[in-house]
Amino acid sequence: MKHSRSSLFLMEMIIAILFFSLASAVCIQLFARSHLLSTQTVNQNHAVIQAQNLAESYLSLEGNVAAMQDLFSPSELTDENTLRLAFDSSWNLCTPEDNAGFYAELKSTPAEETGIMKGEITVYDVSTPESPIYTLSVMHHTAERRGSHE
Repeated sequence: MKHSRSSLFLMEMIIAILFFSLASAVCIQLFARSHLLSTQTVNQNHAVIQAQNLAESYLSLEGNVAAMQDLFSPSELTDENTLRLAFDSSWNLCTPEDNAGFYAELKSTPAEETGIMKGEITVYDVSTPESPIYTLSVMHHTAERRGSHE
């Protein structure tokens, strides 16, 4: 009789330990997921802010990408109408050689015949360039410059 009680108690303890280990595994998984989601949200917020900064500068400088390169130093012109900014893991501007973690790229379409300049801003993580964090399109009608108003 004493033997069956102790084995029953032992089985009960094993089941309790199994239950608590499963519960702790679920809790750890929830904490890991919440940390990942928090990191993604912080990166997306920074990407939105940097894209807005580029868009406002693009509009205020009337699409002059070369002037934007001077404004956002260090930055690089990858071609005549494309400006690329590099950011470290803390979202500070850096050079691409300084272990950049994120890029913001502005592709400009000058206003020639239509009078509408267009810009496409894409912010992406270096580790996953095929899926951008944030994309922003900008359009602006440029005024025709005529003589002075006296």
